[in-house]
Amino acid sequence: MNIKKTNLTYNFDGEDNASSITVGLSGNNGADYLNANMSVNADDLTDGQTFDGLTMNDITKIARAKLAKATAEDDGK
Repeated sequence: MNIKKTNLTYNFDGEDNASSITVGLSGNNGADYLNANMSVNADDLTDGQTFDGLTMNDITKIARAKLAKATAEDDGK
């Protein structure tokens, strides 16, 4: 399925620091549709990464990885 970024929103704390970034993702394959909002939090960043240092592509890559993990089918094992 071809999943596209539909929006990217920075969320700030009371001190003007980015606290998370929400990425909207959408895709379809025939009759199958997917719409998701994935929140990229500080816990999702690797050591040394900051919200200010990430490109839009970096953020989208993290959000797509979170989506893949969240939607992975659990075979019960």
